[in-house]
Amino acid sequence: MSISPSSTSRQAWSSTRRGGRTTVVGIGAKDQKVEFQPPELFYSARVLSGCVFGSTDIDRDLPRLLEHVQAGGIRPRDLVTNRIGLEDASRALAQMGARKGARSLIIY
Repeated sequence: MSISPSSTSRQAWSSTRRGGRTTVVGIGAKDQKVEFQPPELFYSARVLSGCVFGSTDIDRDLPRLLEHVQAGGIRPRDLVTNRIGLEDASRALAQMGARKGARSLIIY
């Protein structure tokens, strides 16, 4: 059984406390929908928002990220799906489109 991004977004928003915020990371297919009843939007006062590439603030987040790397909490090598040459960039994009590789590191 596969769980769709739209049902996950809906479940996360439904689990958010009154007045809280849910940030959706990732995206579903363009034909998927997340449905809400008008009264629940009004009475819950919850916020549903998205982010683009983590909505990073480089000045704030990069020093924190480096601290986590230095402490061993984040291992950058584990985040790389493929190591490719520049000539393989088109193939890497096709793999991402087929959901077979998310993070290709271009070595040139």
